Amino acid sequence: MQLDYDYLSRIRRAVALYTNRKTSNILDGDFHSIHRGRSMEFDDLKLYSFGDDVHDIDWKSSSRMGDILVRRYMTDRRHNVMFICDCKTAMQGDTLSGHPKKELALMTFGTIAYITGRNGADYALAIPRDNKTMISLFRSGPEHLEKLLYGYEEQIDKDHQVDASYVINQVMATVHKKMIIFYITDIDGLEKLDGDLLRAVTGEHDLLIMALEDAMLTGKVVFDNDSSLYEKFFVSRNKKLHEEELAIRKEIIENASYICKQNKAGLSIIDSEDKIIDATIDLLERYRHGYYGYVTAAV
Repeated sequence: MQLDYDYLSRIRRAVALYTNRKTSNILDGDFHSIHRGRSMEFDDLKLYSFGDDVHDIDWKSSSRMGDILVRRYMTDRRHNVMFICDCKTAMQGDTLSGHPKKELALMTFGTIAYITGRNGADYALAIPRDNKTMISLFRSGPEHLEKLLYGYEEQIDKDHQVDASYVINQVMATVHKKMIIFYITDIDGLEKLDGDLLRAVTGEHDLLIMALEDAMLTGKVVFDNDSSLYEKFFVSRNKKLHEEELAIRKEIIENASYICKQNKAGLSIIDSEDKIIDATIDLLERYRHGYYGYVTAAV
């Protein structure tokens, strides 16, 4: 897929449908985190950390103290939004409704990032790349979004030596800002959610998980990405196997929802592009009012 301003136009058109009602205040509300940004009112000085604007460095104070210090300014609604996105060959598959997972993940990230930028927030992207984590700076605007989309597209459907949990840990260790974190993953990612890791994240930040609903292994026509072959009909159309798979899928989602509720994280599951904005708005509204996890945890 070639990403360019035509692709960004798709995002703009999708968001424009909601301009006069929901998305104009999508990030307003009572998030428990304290977010700081730039305004005319000076607040205090702090040690420079990854992602801080170099223009905010107070060189006189830094020289006096022997450390690099940056000025902080108070603002009412300024947010730092971090997108942590899962990357693996499983993203070459489809969702339950038949949409390519790769396309849906890119559109989900792009749409939410575009909306957050429109609401005055800066956003960054963290993804695995080979044996390390790639973390961008916090910025906003179409050029920044396009650059992040290109970077994400290059890595999204490759297996890496590090996984999403490693990326989350690296973000926690590297970025010393209060953040709203969107974690974009799939059903396999939900199955691997770790309560201790989520607890470490939500102790300081807001965590919202957007999961892509994977296609079933049983169905009318099933293609196995690992073997590059279509599954035999007597397997894919076996009723008992299908019922067992439904039960397993339901258990994964319910367990993930339970872990999210325990650790005050929001969870939403989507399978097509036309559900991205509504699902995001619903997720933020539920989170804002303290309804964590996945409310309708059923397949």
